[in-house]
Amino acid sequence: MIVAREKIKALVDTMPTREAERLLSYIVKNFQTTLNVDLWDAIEEVEPDEIDVQMLHEMKNDPDCHDFT
Repeated sequence: MIVAREKIKALVDTMPTREAERLLSYIVKNFQTTLNVDLWDAIEEVEPDEIDVQMLHEMKNDPDCHDFT
C-alpha cells in the first residue's frame, strides 16, 4: 500500500499543473475522500452528561478560565 502511495506522489510531483488538477477532479468525483465530505457534518452530536454540565458551569463562573496568554 505504501509503495502505491509513494508512486502516486512521485507521479503527481512531476505532472504538469493542469493534469494534476484533472486528476484531483477525477479522484474527488469517483472516490470517497475527506475532500468531498464536510467533516463537521460527520461528527456525532451527543447531549452533555452531568460531568459535562458541571465543567461548563465551572468554566463560566471561574474567572481564571477567561484569561488566556
